[in-house]
Amino acid sequence: MDRSMLEAFGRRVRIGMVGGGADSVIGRTHLIAMRADGLCEVVAGAMSVDPTIAKASGRQELLAPDRIYTDWRDMLEKEAARPDRIDAVVVATPPRLHFPVAKAFLEKGFDVLSEKPLTHDLAEARSLADVVRSTGRIFCLAHCYTGYPMVRQARALVEAGSIGKVRLIDGEFSIGTAGVALEPDDPAKRHWRFRPDQEGKAGLLGEAGSHAYHMASYITGLHAVSVSALMATYAPRREVFDNAYITAKFDGGAHGRLWYSYVAAGNDHGLTIKIYGETGSLVWWQEEGEILWQKPMGKPAIRHARGYEGMASDVEAVTRIREGHPEGYLLAFANLYRLFAQAIMARHLGRPHLPFLASLPSVEDGVKGMAFIEAATLSNEQGGAWTKVSS
Repeated sequence: MDRSMLEAFGRRVRIGMVGGGADSVIGRTHLIAMRADGLCEVVAGAMSVDPTIAKASGRQELLAPDRIYTDWRDMLEKEAARPDRIDAVVVATPPRLHFPVAKAFLEKGFDVLSEKPLTHDLAEARSLADVVRSTGRIFCLAHCYTGYPMVRQARALVEAGSIGKVRLIDGEFSIGTAGVALEPDDPAKRHWRFRPDQEGKAGLLGEAGSHAYHMASYITGLHAVSVSALMATYAPRREVFDNAYITAKFDGGAHGRLWYSYVAAGNDHGLTIKIYGETGSLVWWQEEGEILWQKPMGKPAIRHARGYEGMASDVEAVTRIREGHPEGYLLAFANLYRLFAQAIMARHLGRPHLPFLASLPSVEDGVKGMAFIEAATLSNEQGGAWTKVSS
């Protein structure tokens, strides 16, 4: 990475966090990822809805006392008035807060990196996309697995026609660890994703499913036009769906199937994508994320590995370490922050910034993901009937 832009910018990009404190599942990952390249520093935060945890989390991150907030609205108003205000906010809250927080910060002139799914529902997603367009701010959706170099290599191979026209798409996010496969004895100890009052019975589609569907679209460039979905609940005492099978028809004539699960007992993570074209296939498994397998029809398999010469330029731009030294999940996540921060700095310096955003998950990607979730939910309510995905 050329660090001359950081030198010209003269400081690190100032980040504020809403959510992501000590009581957050994903917060620590964000904090590590944003610091990996030394382009960002967190300087302000309303890091929990619990005031005690918010204050403790801010102190533990060595935030200045006057920039530790217990309410994101207070943070918004006070940061907007500071001469050294934050450049961007990270939204790492449950999905119900994604829309109001992101909207408010965008309208105050801040850039936003938000956790997925984009919003609570499709109507909010469309409204947020309008806000991003009207404000002209930079927005990134944290579909972190697109930061893996081999995911980008898969996309480049599809674009180059290396497996011919895509016919079949098979994606899954099938988790089976005790933390998600079992319900706690005390319902009060449930994580919010297993509470129906938070994201409804079909919250699985946003929490796990949005990643698998986005990966399918990111790699192939295709989007679902209709779906047939069947969801079920297996864990005793659970009140939300914990397994979903979705069959999808994609534009361009491709067909696909997507499996999302919290009860695939024995699976650790399970994110896998398989793409079948006219002349060959691609297979990528997150737990061995350094490797992409390409299998031409009737020929030996080709093993693509991160770090070697000859990869697509989009791959080389997010590769840090030479071959044989795994980078893994945290640096894949960090690639989103690297490109996000570079876009912010480039725009501030009057340099072209859109190239840094070209491969990042966008608000439009988030809208398409929410349209898919809405259609799948409606299909399940109708016993798996084919349901059109809103354009």
